[in-house]
Amino acid sequence: MALPAGPKSKDAQYATLPTDLPPSEFSRTVHRDPPYTWQGPLLDEVLAGPRVAYIQVARKNGKSRFAADLAVYVAAKGGQVFLIADSERNLKSALFHEINTLVRRSPQLTAAFLLYKDHLECPATGGQISLRPNNLSASQSINPDLVIFDEVHMQKTDSIWNGMVLAGAASPRSLLVGITTPGYDVTGLAHTLYEGVRAGSVWGRIFEPDNADCALDDEEAIRQANPVLVDRPDMAEVFDFERKTMPEHDYRRFRLGQWTTTASGWLPYGAWAARRRPMEYEAGERLWVGFDGSYSGDSTALVACNSQGHLKVMGLWENPGRKGWRVPRQDVKDRVDQLMADYDTRLFCDPPYWAGEIAEWDIKYPGRVEEFPTFSRALMAPACTAFYAAVMDGRLTHDGDPAFARHVGNAQVKPSPQGDYITKADKDSPAKIDLAVAGIIAFSNAVVAPPARAIRVW
Repeated sequence: MALPAGPKSKDAQYATLPTDLPPSEFSRTVHRDPPYTWQGPLLDEVLAGPRVAYIQVARKNGKSRFAADLAVYVAAKGGQVFLIADSERNLKSALFHEINTLVRRSPQLTAAFLLYKDHLECPATGGQISLRPNNLSASQSINPDLVIFDEVHMQKTDSIWNGMVLAGAASPRSLLVGITTPGYDVTGLAHTLYEGVRAGSVWGRIFEPDNADCALDDEEAIRQANPVLVDRPDMAEVFDFERKTMPEHDYRRFRLGQWTTTASGWLPYGAWAARRRPMEYEAGERLWVGFDGSYSGDSTALVACNSQGHLKVMGLWENPGRKGWRVPRQDVKDRVDQLMADYDTRLFCDPPYWAGEIAEWDIKYPGRVEEFPTFSRALMAPACTAFYAAVMDGRLTHDGDPAFARHVGNAQVKPSPQGDYITKADKDSPAKIDLAVAGIIAFSNAVVAPPARAIRVW
C-alpha cells in the first residue's frame, strides 16, 4: 500500500518535474532547502560522465543529502535507482529516510512521487527508487540506471559492489556511486576505491587535509575536510567542542576525514606521529640498518637508526599493484653499496629471498653484515617489545616519512610465549609492513649494540 506524500485523488494528474535543468539547478528549484555550495557542482559532474564514482567526506557535511539529490533527479527523469541497505536481510537505510524526507518537504516532489515502504515511484516518467538488502542476490535480474552505496567503508567484501557493476553493464548510462566517511580497514573495498581516486584510476572526490599529520586544531585542514563550513561557518564551534571531547582517532575519522587503523593497529593512534622529529645523519656516522627483503608481492625496505634512536627510511621498493612486478635487485644492491660508502654502516638482514646477496655483502664488507631472521620469535618478540616501549616513552624518533607511517599503521600484533610480535593482517593482505619490520631490526640492534664510548681514567 502506498504511503501518500500528499493529498491525491483517483483522477490526479501526477506533476512533471523540470528535469531539463542541470542536476544542481533542479535541486535548487524543487527542494525547500538548496544544496550546499560543494554539492551543486559535484551533482553536475558525477552525472555527466563516469560509470563508477567514489566520494569520501567527513560526517555532517551533507553526504546523505547529496546522495538523495542524485537519486531523486535520476528517478524524476525516468531512471531506475537502487539503494543498498545497511543490512543483509532487513530493509533499513538512513539514505532512504533522507529521500522520503526530501520528498515530503517539497510541494513539487510531493505532487510527483508516490511513497511506499521500500520504494518510491514517479508515475509521470516511470522512474523508481528501490531499496535493496545488502547481499549478492540484490544485484540479480536488475537493470539499474543508478546504484548508490552509502557508507562503503562498512562493506566487508567487494562482491556486492562487483555484482552491481555487472548489473549495470548493459546500460550505457548506468552509474555506480559509493559515498562514505573514511573507515579503518585499509584492506577493504572503500580503501581500495580511496587509493584508486588518489592514483587517478577511479573517478571521485576526497575531502581530507593536504597534510596527513596535521594538528587537530589546524583550521586550514578542518576547512579542507569539511566543505560544509562554506555554508555553515557556525559548525566550526561544534567541531571545536568535539575536538576537546572525542578520542583523537574518532575526531580524525569523523571530522578530519582521515583513515585510521585504530580498531586493529599495533601502536595507539597518534603515538607514531608524536615521535616525528627531522634530523640529518652526518657523513661517516655509525648507523644500524635493518633490511627486510622480498621477491615480488611484498616490499623491500631499508631503514637506518643512529645512536640517538632516530630512524630514517633509506630505501623502499614497493609493488605498485602491477602483475608480474619484481623487486629491482640491482637498485637495492646499489643502495646498500652507497650506504656502506657514506656511513659507518652495520647491516642486519632478514635472510629469506636474499641469501645470495647477503653472502656477497658479507664478503665485500667483512664484519659489517649480520643476519636477523624475523621468523625467530626469540629475536623478533623482544625487538618488537623494545620498539613499542621506545615509541611510548619517547626514546625513539623518526623523520615523518608517510610510507613509514603507513607500514607501521598496517602492523597487527600477535602474542607468543616469547612476547608480542607484529605481522600482517593475513598473509595475502595488500597492507605492507616491511618498513616497520626493517625499523624494528635497526632500532633493536642500535639499542643492544651502542657505539663504544671513551672512558675517562682519573
